[in-house]
Amino acid sequence: MITIRLKDGKELHFENEVTLFEAAKKISNSLAKDVLVAKVDGELTDIRNNITDGTQVEFFTKADKEGLFTLRHTAAHVMAQAIQHLYPGTKFAIGPAIDDGFYYDLESDHVFSQEDFAAIEKEMAKIAKANLPIEKKILSRNEALEFFRSRNQDYKVILIQDIPEDAIISTYTQGDFTDLCRGPHVRSTGKLKVFKLMTVAGAYWRGDEHNPQLTRVYAISFPKQKELTEYLELLEEAKKRDHRKLGKELELFTFSNKVGQGLPLW
Repeated sequence: MITIRLKDGKELHFENEVTLFEAAKKISNSLAKDVLVAKVDGELTDIRNNITDGTQVEFFTKADKEGLFTLRHTAAHVMAQAIQHLYPGTKFAIGPAIDDGFYYDLESDHVFSQEDFAAIEKEMAKIAKANLPIEKKILSRNEALEFFRSRNQDYKVILIQDIPEDAIISTYTQGDFTDLCRGPHVRSTGKLKVFKLMTVAGAYWRGDEHNPQLTRVYAISFPKQKELTEYLELLEEAKKRDHRKLGKELELFTFSNKVGQGLPLW
């Protein structure tokens, strides 16, 4: 008998080992439909993972920051997969979720610009619509090194080499795309509904100017189109109130090439 405790103090009992998703389904079908990630004994965890006896479990949906963070983490992988389809040979570094969206650092012969965004978003939509299952796999260090070396993913090889000897190495696969990642991720690409690529910038590998400069593609994802629209409107309002823009318009300061563009003249 396996027993788990929920946040409200209730207990669930199972005859055999089950996944977190199956536990959510026992609570309600609506929770099983909406759940994206869970916390097990305080640690954010894939709902594809099995439950052990005596654990404390909390479930999160798209309405929770934990759920949104996990959705955006998966969105970063979907964006990388779309870029892989459109620009074969791209080398991927890291692609985390961040407070206001997600990004991926990459190296490519292609020079990325905002003109590429529509094509990438279209390919991302195809991947999301395909509802590809996302599968986690645990690899030995040698297996992981061999896998990413065979695909010329140099940055992944460096990351693996820096992982502590006793750490678990995992990959996540969706269709023809596999990434080195600790997770967690949602169960399938179909959970990704609304997204938009925002900007492209340069970023040094590991923030060191002595390392290669990579391309960083920033993007945002939300559960609903309304939320994306409101976010974009908020950004536009913020631009209107930008002190650099207002300062010029109100003639509070100006800039001169003779002095330097980074030095305002009051």
